[in-house]
Amino acid sequence: MRRALYVSLCFVFLACGFLGCDDDETTLVNNYYTGLRVIHAGYDTPPVAVFLNDVLAIESLEYGDSSGYASILSDVYDIEVTPAADETTVLISVENLVLMPLDVITVFAVGEQAGIRPLVAEDSRYLLDDRARVRFVHAVPDAPAIDVRVDAGDGAQVFSSVVFPEVTDYADLAPDNYAFVVTAAGNTSPLAIFEGIVLETGTIYTILALGTLVGDDAYDFTVRVFTDNEEGTQSVDLVPVVME
Repeated sequence: MRRALYVSLCFVFLACGFLGCDDDETTLVNNYYTGLRVIHAGYDTPPVAVFLNDVLAIESLEYGDSSGYASILSDVYDIEVTPAADETTVLISVENLVLMPLDVITVFAVGEQAGIRPLVAEDSRYLLDDRARVRFVHAVPDAPAIDVRVDAGDGAQVFSSVVFPEVTDYADLAPDNYAFVVTAAGNTSPLAIFEGIVLETGTIYTILALGTLVGDDAYDFTVRVFTDNEEGTQSVDLVPVVME
């Protein structure tokens, strides 16, 4: 039977060591911790609940939102994601996920609800004094492999041939205002053009492509930029430029 776990406003979990505990006693396996967050990128999936070893860790996470980073005991975990309104229906199951001490991990829930899946990525905490660190997440099931360029469809490539579902390595960019353009891989014809966004030195970003490319559904193609330095919840959507 699943047990509810209180989550504070700063999203710090108190977990049982390998969940080998009862109602009267909590035994901790070690004193080492891993940073963990979940980002809901399943475009047609309702708010979700997240369980760690059958313990409720996140009660309700909306599409497009981040849970923020939690500090949990480093151990081996089974993760289950269910609809928040129906915790008996498992949408995603990740077994034996090893969370190593001092690692920082994001689990993305990606794809349409019928085939929603986990995408697990290790996050960087290595800051550069004169650069911004940026990675890209392709979470749009009906989009082809894509390139991310700057200023124009034939502009400088930042990321190339990113397929669904994939998280890129980090690119280290000079702090500046960047107008990103998304094209099909190897093609210079834009799929989407966005107004500029300022990337700041000493900051780590996750750029997440959400929704669908289909123009007549309720799930607009969206590019959301998360700032990962602190709680990991802050985000801003890139503003699309209307293409003629």
